[in-house]
Amino acid sequence: MLPDNRAMRNAVLLALELFIVMLLAAPVCAAPYRSYTYDYWGETVPSPQAYLPERVLGGKDLGVGEFKGPQDLYVDRHGYVYLLDSGNNRVIQLDSGLQVVRVITELVRDDGTSDALRNPQGVFVTEDGLIYIADRDNGRVVALDETGRIVKEIGAPKTDVAGVLPEGFVYKPVKICVDRAQRTYVIAQDVYDGLLEFDSAGNFKGYVGATRVSPSLVDLFWSRLSTREQRERMALFLPTEYSNLDLDAKGFICATVASQGQAVRLLSPSGNDVLRKPPVGDIQTAASSSATIAGPSVFVDVASRQYGIYSVLDRRRSRVFTYDSMGRLLYVFGGPGDMDGTFKDPVAIDTIGYKILVLDRGTNRLTVMRPTGYAQLIHSAIALYNNGHYSESARLWENVVALNANYDLAYSGIGKALLRQGDYRQAMRYFRLGNDREGYSDAFAAFRRESVGKYFGPIATTLLVAILAAYFMVVLGITGRAAEWLRRRLSGLQSVRRLGRWVADSVYVAFHPFDGFYRLKQRHGADLPAAVAITLLLTATYLFVCQYTGFLLNTRDVTRLNILVQVASVVVPLLLWCVANWCLTTLMDGKGTLRDIFIVTAHALAPLVLVTIPLTVVSNLITLEEAGFYRLFLVAGIVWSAVLVFVGTMIVHEFDFAKTVGTSALTVVCMGTIIFIGMLFFSVIDLMVAFVSSIYTEIVLKG
Repeated sequence: MLPDNRAMRNAVLLALELFIVMLLAAPVCAAPYRSYTYDYWGETVPSPQAYLPERVLGGKDLGVGEFKGPQDLYVDRHGYVYLLDSGNNRVIQLDSGLQVVRVITELVRDDGTSDALRNPQGVFVTEDGLIYIADRDNGRVVALDETGRIVKEIGAPKTDVAGVLPEGFVYKPVKICVDRAQRTYVIAQDVYDGLLEFDSAGNFKGYVGATRVSPSLVDLFWSRLSTREQRERMALFLPTEYSNLDLDAKGFICATVASQGQAVRLLSPSGNDVLRKPPVGDIQTAASSSATIAGPSVFVDVASRQYGIYSVLDRRRSRVFTYDSMGRLLYVFGGPGDMDGTFKDPVAIDTIGYKILVLDRGTNRLTVMRPTGYAQLIHSAIALYNNGHYSESARLWENVVALNANYDLAYSGIGKALLRQGDYRQAMRYFRLGNDREGYSDAFAAFRRESVGKYFGPIATTLLVAILAAYFMVVLGITGRAAEWLRRRLSGLQSVRRLGRWVADSVYVAFHPFDGFYRLKQRHGADLPAAVAITLLLTATYLFVCQYTGFLLNTRDVTRLNILVQVASVVVPLLLWCVANWCLTTLMDGKGTLRDIFIVTAHALAPLVLVTIPLTVVSNLITLEEAGFYRLFLVAGIVWSAVLVFVGTMIVHEFDFAKTVGTSALTVVCMGTIIFIGMLFFSVIDLMVAFVSSIYTEIVLKG
């Protein structure tokens, strides 16, 4: 009875846990924004709310007067909040309950004289309580003790090395952080060479984490064609400027870059970016409430959290995106507006425990966002996994799936826990549900290794018996007599004989292209049925590849495949090539007809069938580490067919090598032209239909 009682108790506890989680995550309607994540293909999927507004505080609510253009905030290790009210040139210190502790408006020097801030932009607090402030308009960084006394002042960088600092450089520090070795890193306005590094004594050491930008080939091309005056008016090829930075638990610098692409960088002490996958923010804005906001996400601040998790603030769309250490999106909250939980011009973000603080310069308010049960489950599952409690982590991920069945990361989390526990088959199942191909590869490799060790004896014995049986059948002449009997039985079937000849011709052309294409041309179109059959077989092969390529190598969403689109993907390019080539070669004294071109091209594509079908089967038996061999043979098959198409074009039109190269290139250009004209035609037709429909609707409504 004991096992039954234990099972009953676990079931009751699980049901109670689910009930509490659903109760905590229920008030999603309280948020004036929608929550979502992205699936493997970049499509938005709905998600429960992860964070809800708890408190919204202004200067009057704190009793210190209205804020004026606040720029930054920082939470130290004791939970004290330092809010930089830049417009009022002051720093407001709050306790963990967001009650005012003190307001720093006046700085005191050692000699007793007073000093003041001028448009400060950044604040940072070290573990020993020193308050560093980027005093922008004073061109300095000051460090204050608990009494507000200046204990260190870092002025403009100085160096004897020519070219390190630009001519006429004006030092305007805007953001800062200090590592455990007391090195100060500064983001300065109009500095594009990275972060300015100062040692513990305030001496300038150089730049860290420069984000060099390489001009594109198009930019270089136009710069070559432009005059000197035009080049001077062109935008400089400058690196991107950093916008904010923070220190993570390991002492690495997590910095944001206000541009598309490498928008977040994790810099090691040596200045190398070690972030595995940079975040991109909103991928498809049309699926969110900010669909009218154009352009990529612009990250202006980052908050490093436990276990490699970090939250970034998107100023353009007023949202907070949270990612794990692998760069996978955990959740999104916030949005543009002036309601609680939305923002007009957010500039800074930090955390107190699991709560997130967002400073909004547009409304001069500080918003406290509290996690829902859904977000707490996610963080707890990640924490348990990182601490080695894999089964408990898997149980929490299952609770997350109960709340959000579209959450790929939850399935991946369960798969990781099962992989650690040695349940490889189930781990593969959950990794597949979560579209985690790296995890699936690891689980499959372990499962394959285990299966080979388990079944190697029977498999090896079976193969040995089969080889010996085949050998004796050949020695005794059994295979020869069987082949002769089969040939006599099939010799009377015309369709089988025709099929055998088609196969033989395709194989012969593939390995003897010059002689094979010459034979095809001499038959004067008699091989048209064979060409049609090869085209149908090639189409079926492509459908087979799209549907049955192994999970690790198949990035298509097989549930959304449209068979008509897949068929058109093969047939339309083939017919376009034939028509475009015929149109061009007719004007260039080509000897091949449209029928000849189609027959030759179809036979040239036959190797794709010979290569892709075995590769598709093999793709289900390999890991990501072995995928290079798959791609190598696939590219070899494509190159093989491309060479055959080239040779076939040369033979059928009786061109030399140079003329065939030119004709092939022009054929590709002609195909693009036909596609463009076709798209333009259908676009005009669509506009005409819409115009007629609108006129008809107006007549009906007015009538």
